[in-house]
Amino acid sequence: MSLQRYSSRTADLHGDFLAEALKGARRYLRIAGYFRSSVFEVAGEALEAVPEVKILCNSDLDAADLMAAGGEAELKARWNEEDPGMASLLRREQYRRLARMLEQGNLEIRLVPGEKMFLHGKAGCISYSPESGRPRRAFVGSVNESLNGWKRNYELLWSDDGEESADWVEREFFALWNTAVPLPEAIRQEVFRLARREEIPLAEARRTPESMPRAALAEAPIYRGGEQLQPWQRAFVVRFLQDRRRFGKARLLLADEVGVGKTLSMAGSAVVSALLGDGPVLILSPSTLTFQWQVEMKDRLGVPSAVWSSVEKAWVSVDGRMLSPRKDLKSIGRCPCRIGIVSTGIIMHQYDAGTKKFTRESEVLLNGVYGLVILDEAHRARAQGTEQRRKKNNLLRFMERAGRRTRHMILGTATPIQTQVRELWDLLETLGGDAPHVLGDALSPWRDMERALPLVTGEAGADGMREEERWQWLCNPMPPRFEDPALDDLRDAAGEDDGCFVSRALYRDLAGAYEFRSALDACAGRDWFKFHNPVLRCTVLRKRSMLEEKGLLVRVGVRLHPLGTDADAGRKYGYHFNGLALPTRLPLTKLMRPQRNFAVCWRRARRPRDL
Repeated sequence: MSLQRYSSRTADLHGDFLAEALKGARRYLRIAGYFRSSVFEVAGEALEAVPEVKILCNSDLDAADLMAAGGEAELKARWNEEDPGMASLLRREQYRRLARMLEQGNLEIRLVPGEKMFLHGKAGCISYSPESGRPRRAFVGSVNESLNGWKRNYELLWSDDGEESADWVEREFFALWNTAVPLPEAIRQEVFRLARREEIPLAEARRTPESMPRAALAEAPIYRGGEQLQPWQRAFVVRFLQDRRRFGKARLLLADEVGVGKTLSMAGSAVVSALLGDGPVLILSPSTLTFQWQVEMKDRLGVPSAVWSSVEKAWVSVDGRMLSPRKDLKSIGRCPCRIGIVSTGIIMHQYDAGTKKFTRESEVLLNGVYGLVILDEAHRARAQGTEQRRKKNNLLRFMERAGRRTRHMILGTATPIQTQVRELWDLLETLGGDAPHVLGDALSPWRDMERALPLVTGEAGADGMREEERWQWLCNPMPPRFEDPALDDLRDAAGEDDGCFVSRALYRDLAGAYEFRSALDACAGRDWFKFHNPVLRCTVLRKRSMLEEKGLLVRVGVRLHPLGTDADAGRKYGYHFNGLALPTRLPLTKLMRPQRNFAVCWRRARRPRDL
């Protein structure tokens, strides 16, 4: 039996011990403490050549957390504490080795749940084939399984090739191994992603815009922190790009229910639009949300933006620095960042009713040209009064004019219709500024809400229309081909290409063609316009209940009383409860007593006595 002692002060732990010990090894068992991919920079090919490698690590998380998505997110955040871009650039080969070993199955990593114990002791056992004649080698010490542990830190290590010592280390290892959980799939996928990561020039990415969302957000803080854009948020960014390609101008009303993440959906679209070189991005939001937008853009997506301070009259960075001269109103037209955020409050108060012009900062903004304008809380842009005498507020006036100064526009609101359907049409007309694919031109029948609404709701159908009338609804705006095979035939019969959204062809000139009348007949179903109309074409609406039914969101349940799995919970917390409810405090009880008495009297008064 040989006992050896190593100190990093006098020896090279990697060269004198690890590299030599791994030569010809058949199995490597390691209680590692914390595991980092940098071990593959140290051991390299020697470790990759070992047929069986098992590494046991700390997780700092409970077992239940490790099995949940949140636990995977936290582990992923820790894994990405170092900038993944630099890591994959400087140590790409070690990530490739790690990925190869995980794919081939000769490497297995398990994590010890935090509530079990903390792995402070570091040990390992290296086995060899019987033909080699080398005994198993066990070692213990302070060395963590990392580059720092083996090469940089001051560490002590004892090595022993006795069978008794090897048996002892293996017993300790497998006792812990059997209580540990496998490395979560999210971490495995992150390793594979970093191993295969490629850097491409921005110009090349712009040639394939559909790949831009994945490329632009792959290294965003939200992903490095273990989270990600939800499927419906990614779908909205893809929809933005699809409309950008199909229509040349993406005009969308995002009407997602409160709590499903509209901000990131719109912010992701803003980032992609800026990277594609569409032009400056202007985000308009209530003053209480401007800095929230800025922080989310930076902390979640890693993108800088500037907020216009209505007090300082200057652009402000996320860390509070002034990015433009103070009190210079014209600076609002020269945002130092590609994405600028402005409060809608200044727009609401900067309109001259006499001249019917916007003034001060609002006037400067309307002189600009934008790639994308986003309006958050878009239901604030509205008109009041009767249908005959409706008065638009300043925000709606501004957005109608801004629609002619921007290529793309997104209106975000959780309440697209507050009191009347007309408000929805106001938003659609705003989107339609200089974008005929939305509602057509000024002569479009879709701009007449009273006539269009029965078709949208299905109360009226195309089956009761004359062919000429049906053509009027189809030609202005003309739906895109992809919506229905009949539209493909209709465009060809009318001689309109994909870039035409308002056909000038007259019915009397087309009525004699069999292909045209056949395509019109295919659009004659009662519910055809119910499923093919500008409202559906431009509106994106996702409800929480719908996402829960699709399995995209976990249903949130509230258990007030601690019953169920924990048998001790009732004994621990039962004194807080009165039956299954939490008793109210005395002041609230006194306050609610009159209301309770009133409700009891009302129920008695309503009780039928003659039955």
